[in-house]
Amino acid sequence: MSELHAGSRSSRLDSAIHGLLSQTPEIEAAAVVSFDGLPMASALPQSMDEDRVAAMSAALLSLGERAAQGLGRGELSQVYIEGDSGTVFLVSADDEAVLVAVAAKGAKVGMMLYEVRRTAATVAEVLRADDVEPAPVAEVPAQPAADTPTEPVLSAVPSLPAEPAVAEAPAWSSYAPSGTVLPGDNPNWS
Repeated sequence: MSELHAGSRSSRLDSAIHGLLSQTPEIEAAAVVSFDGLPMASALPQSMDEDRVAAMSAALLSLGERAAQGLGRGELSQVYIEGDSGTVFLVSADDEAVLVAVAAKGAKVGMMLYEVRRTAATVAEVLRADDVEPAPVAEVPAQPAADTPTEPVLSAVPSLPAEPAVAEAPAWSSYAPSGTVLPGDNPNWS
């Protein structure tokens, strides 16, 4: 089983994000969010609220999609935001989710986009991959044809030894002390 398919989907997303952060030190934070604005996985500093980052990212992506389509630019593939303190990249993970990456000021934009796109492809693959391997199919023996007579298979059953004879139980009167009236002896009892 490859590393991509090992572990839970959540742990694989975390691994993809941490791989991006470790390979690209200029990227300070990263998250995978759903198109609905819900966090799926993240590696964010404490100064960034995961839910807020997810909601803003989904809103930016939605606005970017409408702008691209409204201006006749086709399907949106990424949103790039540059600020005084750094850059934010939002890259679609093949209609599965959005990868958000926050890069430091002065980071090489071309290299950052390359790494973020590569990680977005990994995220898309993780989200499309099945968690459970298919169970092996059990072979069912073929049924005999309807016109083929089938005979029951008789196996030899070893003969059992004869059971010992059961002794008759003594009558109730043998258990009762002398002078005791038993139900069968009294005509008033039925």
